[in-house]
Amino acid sequence: MNKLKINGISVIDYGGNGLPIVFVHAFPLCSRMWDKQAEYFKKKYRVIVFDIRGLGYSYDPADLPFTMEDLTDDFFSILDGLKLDKVIACGLSLGGYILLRALVRDQGRFLSAILADTKSESENNDSLIGRYAMIKNLKSGKDGVFDEFIKKLISKTSYENEGLKSFIKEMMSWMDIRGICSAILAIASRTNTSFQLKNISIPVLAIAGKEDIITPPLNSVYICENLMNAEFKFISGAGHLSNMEAPDEFNKAIETFLNKNNLL
Repeated sequence: MNKLKINGISVIDYGGNGLPIVFVHAFPLCSRMWDKQAEYFKKKYRVIVFDIRGLGYSYDPADLPFTMEDLTDDFFSILDGLKLDKVIACGLSLGGYILLRALVRDQGRFLSAILADTKSESENNDSLIGRYAMIKNLKSGKDGVFDEFIKKLISKTSYENEGLKSFIKEMMSWMDIRGICSAILAIASRTNTSFQLKNISIPVLAIAGKEDIITPPLNSVYICENLMNAEFKFISGAGHLSNMEAPDEFNKAIETFLNKNNLL
């Protein structure tokens, strides 16, 4: 395992001789949300995770503010820095927003993509109000905001898992508020990529937690219906963080998809 910085971004490269698979995390978490995927896939693949700009070990006040296009630039900088021509990539929520933009910009850098609990549309008015309210509330203290947010992030069943809740809260709590707020602004100002989906031809797996209330599964269905070569997978009993709530089912869905497309 090799820890390094590329263009200011904290990257972990688990090494290995298999095909590279890059995992892009959700808001407001860090690369540790992929721990169970890294452990599972590193046996056959070269697993790479990183902390998105402004979050985790990639926080630097000099980088603030930033846009979704900046985050997409970072993704390609990591591929270039590691001398990776083509990769498998998996992004969840914010990670999916980044990958959609990367696919639109240069799908030739991808062998396939997994888009989990994400959407192609930009924010509507209600979502924008919620985003800006979160910024305001964060200035009054993080703990209460995060406690309420976790209730929305995971399903009712998952919410009974104290270890999972504690791990999510731990990841959130050590983030700098300025980085979190910058990420919110990047999310809020992102453009709609829906009309460009028809141009994406690589194999794509869309995954959605069946109980996701932040990004309901119909968003993933919409992505699939508008891509050339896509399939859809529900994760039963999971909310927005399907990879953490049901890691075995999530991992198996990806493994089956990769095997089907001869990405071994």
